[in-house]
Amino acid sequence: MDKLLAEIASKKNRLDALRPLSLEALRSLQKSYDVDLTYTSNAIEGNTLTLRETAELIEHGITVGGKPLRDHLEAVDHYDAVLWMRELAAKATRVEETTVRELHRRIVARSQPELGGNYSTLPRRIAGSPVVLLNPVKIPQLMRNFGEWVSLKPYSRSGL
Repeated sequence: MDKLLAEIASKKNRLDALRPLSLEALRSLQKSYDVDLTYTSNAIEGNTLTLRETAELIEHGITVGGKPLRDHLEAVDHYDAVLWMRELAAKATRVEETTVRELHRRIVARSQPELGGNYSTLPRRIAGSPVVLLNPVKIPQLMRNFGEWVSLKPYSRSGL
């Protein structure tokens, strides 16, 4: 364990020596993270675009022949939704239930607009998992409770 902790400390020191990162480096890291987040989130939902294809679409607008249009729309919408959330965070906007619903609406804006901002009424399960998900009838009230709970919490720009 001591060896692992020493290795982590060494890597942290090397990282700290690179600080402060240039604005260009920070933007590059942010873009990479946002593309990775878009790819992984969409892949979980069955999107067929690879990480590279997702990056090409977002960074250069290049679509992939033979892939469903819906997959391309999902990727672009998800990425745009991530940027929207970054804007809200930069303005120190409080996250409420309506924010979560608007985020969902943006994520499916072109691929499934009829679902955007609405709670599913269908029961869900995770294949191969013993986890029992909530009854969908309970979700609207639980989300209202969540929104009320969040609105009572003091806001801290650092997130702490």
